[in-house]
Amino acid sequence: MNLNYIKNRERMTEMKNADNGVAYLTFSPLNKLNCVVNAFSTRVGGFSDGIYSTLNLNFNQGDDIEKVNKNFEAMGEAIGVAVENMVMAHQTHTANVMRVTKDNSGMGIIRERNYHDIDGIVTNEPGLCLVTSHADCIPLYFVDPVRNAIGLSHSGWKGTAGNIAKNTVELMKNEFGTDPKDVIGIIGPGICGECYEIGQDVADVFTEKYKGEEQLKVVRPEVGKEGKYLLDLHAANCYNMLDAGLTEKNIYVSDVCTMENSELLFSHRASKGKRGGLCAFLMLK
Repeated sequence: MNLNYIKNRERMTEMKNADNGVAYLTFSPLNKLNCVVNAFSTRVGGFSDGIYSTLNLNFNQGDDIEKVNKNFEAMGEAIGVAVENMVMAHQTHTANVMRVTKDNSGMGIIRERNYHDIDGIVTNEPGLCLVTSHADCIPLYFVDPVRNAIGLSHSGWKGTAGNIAKNTVELMKNEFGTDPKDVIGIIGPGICGECYEIGQDVADVFTEKYKGEEQLKVVRPEVGKEGKYLLDLHAANCYNMLDAGLTEKNIYVSDVCTMENSELLFSHRASKGKRGGLCAFLMLK
């Protein structure tokens, strides 16, 4: 399929500035639905210092835990969601997805998880905010406005190769009766195809998975660098969403690259690993 995947790469990513000083991104196709809260954090408006400055939402990078907790509280205040009503995935670069309920509220943020190795979560319970962590990897938002169900997934190169997008939609279909044609899919901010340099080993994974026109858009040799390639995770996830049954008109791609905007957004590549973390948020109202 010759997909012009950037067709929906409109200026659908909007910056919001909350009264408490927190700045975050939100997505107009989801805002138009009026049934969900959606957000993607920035570095602006928190309490952390140095390489974590200032709105670090990652507990595992060495920042002061009390400051991270205060950052989550500030982010929650900005988007109108209490931290007690958030639930965070346990990301280990898998393609595993699970259903979460109110019983999981607070897990990964203010209390221990009872699950592991989960990079995507789905729910149909209003008031339960799904959270995933990012610093170049792609957040995938899924909203089924017909069955009132949502999914949120973390898609790095391993999750993309494993098609976590399809796994998320399949679980929504099995758990909630979702018809993929009803799903609005957002491929959020992350490292873009002009910045994501990979080696031969990762390139081989994607040249095996994607063929023809798809392969040409997903992975290509980097000019002047033998054995180096450029990988477009946004394009790959577009194909994965189509494979999951979403319609082309319902797939939207953010034009925001974390590496190119590393003063606003944490980027693992741009900082050489010395950084905090961003989070994606999605909740049924």
